This record gives sequence, structure tokens and C-alpha cells, in this order.
Amino acid sequence: MKKINSLLFAFMILFSCFSGSLSLAAGSSENFELSQNNTSLSEPSIETAPLNPDFLESEKSESIESISSSGDGDFSGTGYTPSPVNLSGLSKPAERLLLRASASELPATFDLRTEGQVTSVENQGKTGSCWAFSSLASLESYILGAEGESWDFSENNMKNLVTTYYSDGFDFDVNDGGNAFMAMAYLARWAGPVNEAEDPFSETSTSSPEGLVVQKYLQEALILPDRTGPLDNEVIKQALMDYGAVYSTMYMDKTIYYQENNHAYLYTGSGKVNHAITIVGWNDSFDRNMFKQIPAGDGAFIVKNSWGESWGEEGYFYISYYDTRLGYEENAVFTAADQDNFDYNYQYDPLGWVNQIGYSESLTAWSGNVFTSEGNEILEAVGFYTTDFDTAYEIYVYKNPTDGPLSQSGIFVANENGTCAFPGYHTQLLSSPVNLSSGEKFSVVIKFSNPSSGNPLALEYKLSGYSSKAQANSGESYISLNGVSWQDLTSVEDKTYDYSEANFCIKAFTIVTVPPEAEFSSNITSWVSPLTVQFTDLSKDAFSWEWDLNGDGIVDSIVQNPVYTYSSNKAYTVSLNVSNRNGFDSETKINYITVAPLSILSASPSENVTTYEGGEQAFSISTNHNSTVRWYLNGVLKSSESGVTSSSYSSSALSPGTYTVTARAVTGSEKVACTWAWTVRDWNPWDDSTSQEGTGISTGELQEAIHVYKNNLPIPNTGVELTSSRLEELIWLWREGSAN
Repeated sequence: MKKINSLLFAFMILFSCFSGSLSLAAGSSENFELSQNNTSLSEPSIETAPLNPDFLESEKSESIESISSSGDGDFSGTGYTPSPVNLSGLSKPAERLLLRASASELPATFDLRTEGQVTSVENQGKTGSCWAFSSLASLESYILGAEGESWDFSENNMKNLVTTYYSDGFDFDVNDGGNAFMAMAYLARWAGPVNEAEDPFSETSTSSPEGLVVQKYLQEALILPDRTGPLDNEVIKQALMDYGAVYSTMYMDKTIYYQENNHAYLYTGSGKVNHAITIVGWNDSFDRNMFKQIPAGDGAFIVKNSWGESWGEEGYFYISYYDTRLGYEENAVFTAADQDNFDYNYQYDPLGWVNQIGYSESLTAWSGNVFTSEGNEILEAVGFYTTDFDTAYEIYVYKNPTDGPLSQSGIFVANENGTCAFPGYHTQLLSSPVNLSSGEKFSVVIKFSNPSSGNPLALEYKLSGYSSKAQANSGESYISLNGVSWQDLTSVEDKTYDYSEANFCIKAFTIVTVPPEAEFSSNITSWVSPLTVQFTDLSKDAFSWEWDLNGDGIVDSIVQNPVYTYSSNKAYTVSLNVSNRNGFDSETKINYITVAPLSILSASPSENVTTYEGGEQAFSISTNHNSTVRWYLNGVLKSSESGVTSSSYSSSALSPGTYTVTARAVTGSEKVACTWAWTVRDWNPWDDSTSQEGTGISTGELQEAIHVYKNNLPIPNTGVELTSSRLEELIWLWREGSAN
């Protein structure tokens, strides 16, 4: 098992989730649980936490306030919108746990800028994506301090991939805003973070490529307690020292409350939070006279905004400790680990923590998810959310579960326990990793015990206006009061909430044990220039990709499913090299992509043609590319086919004469045509001015025609067949002539 080699990360684990193994050998969670609890005769009922009132109020609004104006035409984006998760009961003073030190031990000033632990100031423009900038600024700061690595992650990718335009998106448009919980969902499902260079920020962008290389895996996202007053700052300060920059929220109206000369901001009202920013330090001695409105005391947080370096103090400003909205709604820190620690993420909750449930009159509840291994793998770690401060957890892993998430024997194969100081997302490494076979079912069961707040189980479910795309199936998530009797979460009945599309937020992280097998396909292999091709990776157990898309021996792309445009007319060889922790593999397809001008490969008839009146004549062409083929007779459109490589046209109802038949094929801007001269002659040699009866038919001529017909002879002079219909026509002409 690959360990995280960061001392700061180890320190974070020590103080945030105090974990340990209950047993190094297999054991029975059922016996352990029964020995710890006296089962009541009447079990409490399942209950769901009330939704965040601010979320409910925002749902009633027509639109989110996503623009802040300076009054002089200078518009800057904001964009915070509340999550449905209700943590309002978690800001009690008794629950305010410090990570390491008391207020007296904290320095009077601290600035991550001077510590070299902030990345560059970004600019969200007029978009409602402040939450994405703040979340990734916190993550970048943590990595810079913990690993000494400077990253610039793509806010564009985060803001776009969580929208309603994607299968794993929320019910939001690009500029409808977001929050820390949406950022957690995006990061925890391994959609990102990705490099800024691969998906640069654009104010007008509504789409982003999926499948870009994820540079880090979210390790923890800790929800810090809300501030309760102007001097209640110790937790945020300590988090700054231990983790780096802190995601936070505020009420922003720079027109009224911002002192531009001093880059100082103070708001003392009760307006709804509308902007996410990044706290990077503090100064207890920041002069209170620097603000437009003079507060009761000195002191300010140093804040990184997302309005570019030309705003504020090169992108930074100061918010008074006495601001009544800064840090009162949502504070968080994001941490990460190397993306090569794990290979697969088994999960049912791409939208993350939407709400939490539990049992009435109980601070403890059990949840379990059942997964199926896709290959020969090793289960290395588990991801989960906690919903309270100082939550205790016990993790049990079962193989081949048959009784809900439990195995028939009730024997678990791995277990861990610990305590998480802060609510949020956590990753727990297994001290005894579990070997899994391809197709083998396994389950992760977690008992959560909250010290003060009920509803300890975080879940994703279908919530109108937020997470309508949540999906679930029976047999995936289970809930229990005591760890013994289990109920499928999708079968839970509730008058208010629909759990038919609900899953628990439990993830399982594995590594593969075999080398990869390279394989790929494309949506098209031949076309005219320019040819844009979407390649699809079909490899097994591949976790890095190198594509040579034009056969020149140079790597053209390292994304999993690249798009490439070919311009020159030629055949191209495509190669894919893949790798994982166990080895490499490659696949090469010679002359796989062909770019060639549109051309007619064959035409029938091969030359101009002569036929006789009443006879059917067919024309056809085949092309080297799918095209639209239109058939014209003397310039008049007769038929059309689209998306074909072969097309035909036939006719038999033409009078004697000369006709022009044209087939025109069109693909993109390219056109080709084939033209025939078609001569139609009269088949009847007896019905002309030189015959015995002129244009009529004599008895002798009819007798000759009957002789030709009976003996299957060709018609004299023309050589065509005398069909029964033609003989009937001769008889009719003879009768008409006799009548005269």
C-alpha cells in the first residue's frame, strides 16, 4: 500500500480523524455491536434532517445574485448559493474544537503570502463561480505548503462539470452559483482537479472536456465551525496555519461597504451571504479607522478575492473581524494526496452530500454500500462524510455480502475506527488491505456516532432544484439502527422525502494488481479534410495514456479520450501506450485514419447508354466517403439520399429522345459528379413511315411480330426483346389501324 509521505498530512490525520484499527484479524461486528447496546423493544424511526433554511429561501428566488457593481460600470462576479445541508446547529461554543493551540498561542499577525503558500490571484469575470475559485485556492494552498508543489487548477472545469448539462451535474446553469459541498462532490468523485492549461477559464464557456487527467485526489474537505462573534476566530486562524488558505463566505456589496483606498471591507447587516472568498491570513492590529464604518475594535482577516490582480491590493483586501457575515455560513479547507495512491473509485454519490438521515432519539446509525469489483484489485481505503464535530466512526469490510451489506457468516475482513474532529469529507486508509477478485462483491459498512447532532448518515438523493439527477438501485445502500437488522435505503418510505433514488456517501478506493491492456476505437476512420476524430479508450486497468495520433512518433495527447483534427490528405497510423503501477501495454493501428478528397470509386453504366422506349435503365455510383447523393434528369432533381457510399437511380417511362442523367455527391465543402448521355430509341420497327402500313400495323407485320414472340427472337433492327406487353401494344395498334 502506498503511503502519503507528507508530515503535514500525517499531522492533519492525527488531529482531524483520530483513527485506529479495532482488530488486525477478522471478527464479527454483530457480536461487538450487541455487546455495546441494549436493544430497545421499540426501534426509533428513520428521520431526515431539515433542509437548510437559506437554501429553501434561495429556491423561492427567481435568480441568484451573481454580480456586484461598483456603480461606475465595473461589474464583478460573486455567485455563492447555499447548500441544502443544514449545519446551523453545529456552531455551539462547546463544539468549537481547536486543532492545536489556544488563542493566546496564536501570533498577532499571519500572512500566507509571506509564507509562500498562496497561488496567483485569478479572475472570475462576471461569472457566478466564486465558490470554485475559493475551493481550488484552498486546495492549491494546502498542496503548496504540504508538498512544496505549485499547481494552477481549472476552475472552468469545476464550474462547468457540475452543471445541469452533464449527467453528474446539479440542477444549476453555469452562472447559477455554487458552494463548498458542490466542490467536494466534484473533487471526491475524481472529476478533478485538472490543469488550468487543459481547460482554461472562459466567462462564456458552458462546457468542458470530461476525462482530463486528474492531478490530485481529494483527501479531506473539513467544514470548520461558523464564527459566532467578532473575536471568535481561533479555529480559522489555526486552520490557516495547519492547512493553508481557508474557503469562506461573506456578503459582498463593494459599492457601499468597500473602502477602496485602504482595501478594507466591513458589513454589519444581516444580508444573505452571496460571495465565496479565500482567507489567507490575519492582522489583529489592523486599524479600525481604515474602514468606511468604524467598528468597535481593530483586527482584520487578509482575504484573497477572485476579481483579478487589478482589484484591491493586487487582488487581496481586508475584512474586519466585526463583519457580521464573514465566516458565519460556510468555512472549509481542502486537502489532497497524490493521484497515484489509488486506481479505482467505487461510488454511488457523484453529487455528494445532499442531506443527512438517522434515527429519532439516536445519535448513532449504521450505513453500508455494496460494490462489485471490476477486476483483480486490492481495497486500500474508504471515503466518507461525517455530519458533526468529533464524530466517532467504525468501518467494517465484508466480502460476498448476502444479508444486506453483511456476509452470511457475519465475519468482516477488515475494520478501522477513529474520530473526526470536523464534519466533512474524509479518507481512511485500511491497515489491512483487502484482496478482491474480478466480479467479487464486497461491502463497506460504517457505524457513525455523533456527540450532539442527530442524523449522522450523509446521503445523496433526488432533491428538486438541486440534485434531480441522483440515481440509485436496490441492493446498493443499506441503513441500520444497530448493525444487525438492515433495510435497503431505496425501500425506506417517507411522507416528505423520496429515497427511491438515494445512496449513502461511502466510497471504496482500490489499486489494480495486473498490467493494463491497451485498446481503442474512434467514431470515424475515413472522411474529407478537415477530419475531426473522437477517440475512445477501451483499455483495461489503464491509468495513464500517451497517444500518437498521426504516426510521427511524438505524443500528441495524454488525455484518456482525445479529439484530434486531421488536415492533410493521407493515411495516418494511430498508437496508444497505456500504463499502470504494474506495467505497460500498447496498441497500434496501421493506416487507421484516412483523409482523402471525395471521389467516385465506381459508376454504372461505365459509359453513355442507349436503350429503347419502355425499357428500364439503372444508374449507380459509389463514393469513398458517406455523402449526400442527388440524381438529376435533364437538370430536374429526381431523388436524393444522405449518408451513403452507394446510390442508384432508375427510370423506364421515357419517350424516345436524348437525356442527361447526373449524379452529384456532396460531403462538407467537397463535391463530385458523374454524368451520362442517355439515348432512348423507339423499339418498334413496324410502326414507322417506311413500314407497309406507315405508322399503323398491318396484318403481315403483326404475324411477323407474333412469330418473333413465340420463338423468343429479337425484334428486327433493334435487337430488343418482344415482351408480352409490347406484343399487346402491337395488337392494339393493328386493331386501331383496321378500324380505320
